[in-house]
Amino acid sequence: MKTATNTGKILKLLILAAVSLLFISCRKTDEWLDIKRRKADVVPRTGVDLQALLDNNNIINNAYPVMGQVGADNFFIPDDRLNSVSLSERNAYLWKPDLLEGSTPGDFSAPNIKIMYANIVLERLDHAPDLVANQREYNNIKGQALFLRGFATYCLAQLFCKAYDPATAAADAGLQLRTISDPNQVSPRSSVQQTYDRILADLQEAAALLPVKALYTSRSSRTAAYALLAKVHLVMGNYQQALDHAELALQTENTLLDFNSDFINPSGTYRFPPFSVQNGNPEFIFYAEGISLSSTNPALGVSFAEPLLYDSYHDDDLRKTIFFRKHANGFYEPVGRYTGATPLFAGLAVNELYLIRAECRARAGDYPGAKDDLNLLLEKRYKSGTFVPLDTLDHQDVLATVLAERRKELALTGQIRWEDLRRLNRDPKFAKTLTHQSGNVSYELPPNDKRYVFPFPDLEVQISNVAQNER
Repeated sequence: MKTATNTGKILKLLILAAVSLLFISCRKTDEWLDIKRRKADVVPRTGVDLQALLDNNNIINNAYPVMGQVGADNFFIPDDRLNSVSLSERNAYLWKPDLLEGSTPGDFSAPNIKIMYANIVLERLDHAPDLVANQREYNNIKGQALFLRGFATYCLAQLFCKAYDPATAAADAGLQLRTISDPNQVSPRSSVQQTYDRILADLQEAAALLPVKALYTSRSSRTAAYALLAKVHLVMGNYQQALDHAELALQTENTLLDFNSDFINPSGTYRFPPFSVQNGNPEFIFYAEGISLSSTNPALGVSFAEPLLYDSYHDDDLRKTIFFRKHANGFYEPVGRYTGATPLFAGLAVNELYLIRAECRARAGDYPGAKDDLNLLLEKRYKSGTFVPLDTLDHQDVLATVLAERRKELALTGQIRWEDLRRLNRDPKFAKTLTHQSGNVSYELPPNDKRYVFPFPDLEVQISNVAQNER
């Protein structure tokens, strides 16, 4: 992450510099202006170049925002650890109004870099001679770029926009919707409605262009586009559309990992094996990793499972020991992660799809269908032979059970809990006031508080002259 002091340049220049690193050797920060002047020398010219951009795993599959996880309620940071995290993480944990204090966080810059990549690809498609006579590859590359732009825009919206509310979305301030790669182009803020319209349009077009399955899970596919559409419609409250897209994705990808299998090492550092495109988790639909933060790094022993969350796992639930490890201080560290490494998994996977479908079925009154989805998932999460199906669960308890299992299953996935808190706060039955303690001070985040929206970096506000989010 580069701050204004370190770079002396706005975020857009950082984005252009990151793109050009694919085509030229690494340069020092003070040489990045030269990169901008030499833009013509680094423009991708062929379909091979464009696919190379989209196969740059350091950009496309890494550094997805997870700062919302720090401000959610799955984990807590004891006082003796709070000063060991970055200033922005500490401010996010305590919901400070001036969260960034002049910095430009990776949660803002990294998705914008992905959008920059996507726009470069989209601009150069019609100038790649090897794609002229290869419509299938043209469609595939275009679909990947649209998926990337849609996913990155979605991630930004979960931090820098208000939660989607159909009653206010047309008036609420949205994102800067960047459609061209020129780093000097100033983009005004859209509305929240326009932001989500763009996300949906990009993903719908991507679904029409992409192959059903990709060669690697590090690339997007039609199934990934359907899965992401299900996720987007869920946060928008479009439950029928979320259900429809979850079912479309599950038609192709529906294998759940059995937590009893040898694929998992219950005593390993991260429990799951490191990601490999040849031998990955069968649940992966699109592989992505979150930004590495001190507060989410299990090797640093900074954050621990919120006790009520940890106690909510049944003793026969393997997630209790696979996701968590007892620390010397008596608390439980969140260690098990699908990446098999330090970062949190931030991509798309089958387990989330089953939970999306279960929630939508429950909201539509299809309680047997919702319980079927929960039973399919939980049978793979409990010790063999110990899970008792939820067939006798009362109808009025089904939705609450789905949401509880969603929290437990996806506790270490991206910043899903933050996204869920934002959307569920609109329903008084599920709205929740969060509390974090530091010293003798108790900090609270009430439902629908302005601090559920992160501020734009000061430099972006100054340069682009966009309205700042209220905190």
